[in-house]
Amino acid sequence: MSAAVLLWAGLLRGQAKQEGTATFNSPANLAAQAALEPKARHALVAGQSRQDLSPNTPVVTVEGVCSQPRKVGTADSCTTVITRAQMDSLIDALEPNAPAIARRQFAINYVRLLTAAGVAERKHLEKEPEVANELQMQEKIVRMQVLANTLYRRLQTQASNVPAAEIEKYYAEHRANFERGQVRRLLIPKVIATNADTAGAASRKAKADELRARAADGEDFDQLQQTAYKDLELKMAVNSAKPSLLRRSNLPAGEDSVFDLKPGEISPVIEAQDAFLVLKLESKELIPIEEARPEIVSFLQRERTQQGLRDVTESAKAHFNPAYLDMSAAPDLFPPPVLTPLGTPSNLKASRPMRRWTSRSRGAPATSRPH
Repeated sequence: MSAAVLLWAGLLRGQAKQEGTATFNSPANLAAQAALEPKARHALVAGQSRQDLSPNTPVVTVEGVCSQPRKVGTADSCTTVITRAQMDSLIDALEPNAPAIARRQFAINYVRLLTAAGVAERKHLEKEPEVANELQMQEKIVRMQVLANTLYRRLQTQASNVPAAEIEKYYAEHRANFERGQVRRLLIPKVIATNADTAGAASRKAKADELRARAADGEDFDQLQQTAYKDLELKMAVNSAKPSLLRRSNLPAGEDSVFDLKPGEISPVIEAQDAFLVLKLESKELIPIEEARPEIVSFLQRERTQQGLRDVTESAKAHFNPAYLDMSAAPDLFPPPVLTPLGTPSNLKASRPMRRWTSRSRGAPATSRPH
C-alpha cells in the first residue's frame, strides 16, 4: 500500500473515531447506518456479523479496479478483492480498538478511496508534476511518522516499569504537592462594570479588608459573603463560602499559600487577577503514598520516556526561528513533562475551585478556573 493511501487512511481513522464515540442510537450513528448500501443493511437484518466470516472471505469485490498496476497490452477490465483478514489487518494497524461502527465506516471509506485512486491512476494523474510532488512529500511524512511512533512506543515500554524506590523518593521530595485540605473562600470581584474605575476597585479592596477583619473575629464566612454582595449591590448568585476540598497543587500562585497556614488560620487579602480573596484553612492532611502512587507512576513514566527521548536524541539540536513561529522565545525540542494531578470523580468534584465572577457581562453565569 502506498504511503499516500496510509496518510489518507489516517484521516479516515480520525473521522471513524469521532463517529465511534457517539452512542448507537445517536443521530450520527443512525445516519451512518442509513447510508449503508442495501445489501449491507440486509446482511445486518439477517443477523450476519464480521465474526461469522472466515479470514479468507471477501469483504468487498471491486470491479474495474486493479490490485496491481496494469501491464501494457493487457485487458482494461480487472478486479480487486479484499478479504476480511486484509481489511482487519489494515484497520487494526491504524486503530486496534475501533468500535464496530467506526470499522464499518472506515471500510466503506477505504473502498471509495481505493476506487477513486484507481481511476486517477488510469488517467496517469500521478505523473503530473504537482501530484508527483505531493505524493513524494506525503510518503516522506508518513515514513517519518511510522518510524517516530515506533521509537516513542519502545521508549514508553522501557519507561513503564518504575521502581518502588523511585516512587517513594519522588513522594518524599515533593510532599507539598500532595497536601490537601478543606478551604473556605470569600470573594469580592475586582471589576463589576465593563469599564473598571480606580475608585470602585479601591472600595472593593477596602470591603475585602473589612471582611477579612470580621472573619478573623469569628464571623460566619457564608454570612460575610452574602453581606458583601448585598453591600456592593451585585445582582448575581452568591458564591458559596462553604469548605471545599482542595489541593495545594490545584491552586494558582498566591492562593496556594493558604496551605502554609495552620488549621483555623485566615489568609491576608489575596489579590487575584479578577477578584480579592480571603481564604481560611479548616483542615490539612498529606495524601497517603498509596493513594498518590498512580499519579506519581504516571508522571514518572512520562518523565522517564521524555528523558529517554532526550538521551537518544542528544546529538540532535534544533535552532528554531521564534519570528517564524510568532513566539517570544524558541521552544524546546522535547520539553520536560508536567505533573498533572489525578483523582477520583468525587475528588475532582470536591477539589474544583469556587466559581468566579467574570466582568464580561453583568449577571452572566460565573465560570470556574481550570485546574
